[in-house]
Amino acid sequence: MEQDRRQFYRIDKWVALEFQLLDSSTEIIELPNPGMFKVSPHFMIHAELEQLNQNIDQLFEASTELSTEATEILKLLNRKIDIIAKSLSDNEEIGFNIRSDRVNLSEGGLSLNLPYPLTLGQLSMVRLIMPESDLGMRLLAEVKRCEPKDEQFEVGLEFQRMPEVCRTELARLIFRSQIEQHHAKKESLINGEVP
Repeated sequence: MEQDRRQFYRIDKWVALEFQLLDSSTEIIELPNPGMFKVSPHFMIHAELEQLNQNIDQLFEASTELSTEATEILKLLNRKIDIIAKSLSDNEEIGFNIRSDRVNLSEGGLSLNLPYPLTLGQLSMVRLIMPESDLGMRLLAEVKRCEPKDEQFEVGLEFQRMPEVCRTELARLIFRSQIEQHHAKKESLINGEVP
């Protein structure tokens, strides 16, 4: 797998994803076919709110200037928005284990951090959505790596039986993200900011 990893461009990127670990007795022919699906804009609201919630939690932990009452009001407003977003995203194809996460992504697979270890060779069904795309990918992945890292586990998943249309779309999205990151870095240098 190490040689395969070098064959693909890799990028660190925020994505919306979920994965479902598959029972070892599950036959490959019983699984839904890997492929692409249309993503509802309601789903993206939920994924983006999840990322914002992580940022809000960090700010709450760091803030010492807010009064207890102001903090409680902001938490209630945040909860209210979560309830509205959940009602919009119900009945979507995705939703049982959604998370917004920064992953290391390539055409061949992805790595992410989890609070629990996974067994090498275990199969999972991954649903992956880029924030800038209205298409999602349903992909079969195998656990190729699981290593302890900062009180979590860094898990490497390798895509299996990936349709060419998914590989092409993923390569296009990764390439576009690399260009955007390059432009952002260049803009930071021009503005005298430290990248």
